[in-house]
Amino acid sequence: MNIKKDLEGFVEGEGSNHSDLTHLQFAAHIAEQNKLRSEYFSDLTLGDPVWDVLLDVYVAEKTDQPTTINAISNRLEKPTSLCQRCIDYLLERDGIFENRNRYTAPQFLYLASEKTKQQVAAWLNNCLASAP
Repeated sequence: MNIKKDLEGFVEGEGSNHSDLTHLQFAAHIAEQNKLRSEYFSDLTLGDPVWDVLLDVYVAEKTDQPTTINAISNRLEKPTSLCQRCIDYLLERDGIFENRNRYTAPQFLYLASEKTKQQVAAWLNNCLASAP
């Protein structure tokens, strides 16, 4: 596995064996499985909330679901304070950005950066390619 090679020159939709729809469905599946995993292991704290928030923003943006803190918190069933800390972390590192479009920002406050979209798509390609 060569992560640099996977990301090199990657443009969403190009150089991929999988469609954007496949990526979306697989990302949504992973997000749902992460939530179910927490239900199975309710006595343990599992997962990385930053990753959960990032996947949620990625899927929500592509499926026209709101990306406000409250919407993310409700979908992930996590406290808004935790989601806000994750959002702040992702904003500081340019994983996501704050939508400044006055018409769309009320619903889509946070959006995944292009680099993040490329990284998620490349990672999903690798997951799909290496699946049994």
